[in-house]
Amino acid sequence: MMEEDFNKEKILSSEDIIKGLHLKIDKATAEVTSLHLKVDNAFAEVESRREVFLEFLEDFCAPHTENRVWSEMLKGGGAYRVSELPPFVHVSIQNLYKIIERLKRRGLVKMIGNRYQAVLPEAFIREKRTQRR
Repeated sequence: MMEEDFNKEKILSSEDIIKGLHLKIDKATAEVTSLHLKVDNAFAEVESRREVFLEFLEDFCAPHTENRVWSEMLKGGGAYRVSELPPFVHVSIQNLYKIIERLKRRGLVKMIGNRYQAVLPEAFIREKRTQRR
């Protein structure tokens, strides 16, 4: 019975084994190349989003007080109490309350608990993306 199993098995020559290994290497190389392309595309998308964001800041953040407050909050990246902002923006607390309320109405600031956080307006980003396409 062992002889029958042995005869059914195909015995490969060393050339066949080397060819098989080269095929596997070529397949792995193609997969790695494909992954590199995917990484490059993902990086390009991130860079594109960064460029849109920088354009947004240039277009929006003129030297007006309201925009400066929003820009500083956005750069900081956190959620702030109004009392935590004056060192960043050099505006009185009374004016900050008014400014933050206006920013909330414009959709540029949201409440997180009892703190305020700057957010990006999605409509501007979508508009810039469609302009580029």
